[in-house]
Amino acid sequence: MRFDAALLEEYRALLQTTGLQKAYGEFVGMFRWLRAELERQMPDFRFQTAVSGSAVDYACFTFTDEALRQKGLKLAVVFDAAGFQLEVWLCGVNRPTGRRWAGALKDCPPPIQWAGEHPADWLARLPVQADLADGDAAAAAVKEAARQLLDLCARRL
Repeated sequence: MRFDAALLEEYRALLQTTGLQKAYGEFVGMFRWLRAELERQMPDFRFQTAVSGSAVDYACFTFTDEALRQKGLKLAVVFDAAGFQLEVWLCGVNRPTGRRWAGALKDCPPPIQWAGEHPADWLARLPVQADLADGDAAAAAVKEAARQLLDLCARRL
């Protein structure tokens, strides 16, 4: 198995010449705090204990309440590293469940985005505009986005 030596060297150089590790550590601390803060503010929801992710591509955690759980749905807070943005996703607990609900979410009101008839990871998503350095404001913005998706569910599912 061969790997791209130039990219590995670039990664080494970034680690040695920038604050990449420290900056990533700060992000991880912020995202874990966000999960814990939302769990504190939203006691009717059950939160995934761990923050999941794919190294520097994305990070996420999920949460659900009884009404969503009975429908096989959950919400996810996702940090998209490429866009450096938080999003809240409405998801099925698995792909067959997501496909079952997908058609009911057509014509989502903007800025909510619909995944289409054959969703993969999400059914509907809502980008969150928030200053990540202001944890309280970010938590409030995520909570509002979750409320909007829950309202959409209540009206359509």
